[in-house]
Amino acid sequence: MKQNNQKSKNRQSLDIHKAFQAAAPYLNMAYVMIGSILILGYLGYYLDKKLQTSPFLLLVGVFLGFGLSIYNLIKVIKENERK
Repeated sequence: MKQNNQKSKNRQSLDIHKAFQAAAPYLNMAYVMIGSILILGYLGYYLDKKLQTSPFLLLVGVFLGFGLSIYNLIKVIKENERK
């Protein structure tokens, strides 16, 4: 009886591990998307203040960050389709 219960727990643990392993690239994408938009947006904001071109470079940074994050998302999806 204890052996069956232990096997069931091991199987559940393995299933959970496989699910997280499959979802990991997608869970990471939220951080990559937010990070790239914020970092490039802040860089644009900083350059706008320095060069007095407000809000042009801020918008360029935000859109560039968004574009790069979408590119990265498509790349991750294509890599996972190959597996």
